[in-house]
Amino acid sequence: MKKNYTSLFRFAIALILIVLFGILSPGWAQPPKHSQSFTISPLQKGDFFLFSKKPQEALKIFQDLWQSEPQNNYAVRGIVRSHQALDTLPEGVSSLNGYLEKHPQSSSASYGLGYIFYLQGKFKESEKVLNEALGFDPKNTLALNTLAAVLAELKDYANALKNVKEAISIDPDELIFYRNLQMIYASSGKPEKFEDDYRHLLADGFPKHAKPYGLILAQQLRQKSFKLYVDGKIDEAIMAMKAMLTLYREVNHKSGIVAGLFSLAVLYEEQGKVDLALEKYREVLKINPQHIQAREKLRTLSPGKD
Repeated sequence: MKKNYTSLFRFAIALILIVLFGILSPGWAQPPKHSQSFTISPLQKGDFFLFSKKPQEALKIFQDLWQSEPQNNYAVRGIVRSHQALDTLPEGVSSLNGYLEKHPQSSSASYGLGYIFYLQGKFKESEKVLNEALGFDPKNTLALNTLAAVLAELKDYANALKNVKEAISIDPDELIFYRNLQMIYASSGKPEKFEDDYRHLLADGFPKHAKPYGLILAQQLRQKSFKLYVDGKIDEAIMAMKAMLTLYREVNHKSGIVAGLFSLAVLYEEQGKVDLALEKYREVLKINPQHIQAREKLRTLSPGKD
């Protein structure tokens, strides 16, 4: 029993590392070479506090950021998410309405109000305010994305897709837009369409455009693998992890490949398949020779050989 708990802990740590790739930027996850220190942005700090279940601290960071950058829609998104975590959305409505009284053409404040209405299930109110936000700033991608989610709730799938795809065309690197696109496809009864889009982009020679789709699909396989592991289905967890690695390789996502290989090695190690585990740890080091955990694993599993 002790061995099982130890293995679960090891694999959970490996998966937490992969999860962090989803919330931290490359600059935070990987400090610059030859540097002993690195900085993170206020948005990253706020997101980290939310991830750490410290929404009050996150709220203060996002509020300060928005005060210094009134057009920062991500700061407003952070404020709304912090109020959601604190269960104080009505307070957020009052604050944003107060801001709009002084700044009636603020696209960021209107977006925030529309986002709260969406979270409260007030879809018609949300649609109205989000359209106002887009009237002030047609390139407010977060407003476009939230409006798409609202329209999906109202069963207007054609316009929902139009809005989320417009957000993607403006900011093709923002993964939350692709998650919303996948949700809209599923809600409209076409869940397979998201992966179809990915495969077509790859086949047509657009790997850069395909990459965000692949990252979303890979993240879902990562989550599936963890659930299978917790359920004791280790062989199936390994299959899901291998499928995830295939996607990461297709889109050439180095950090995902490294973290996936390391997690796969841990699974093989638990199964007693030491040779396979060592093979994966060596693959990790080929990509990232500075990977301390993989090097330590090689030292302990094959002393004197690596």
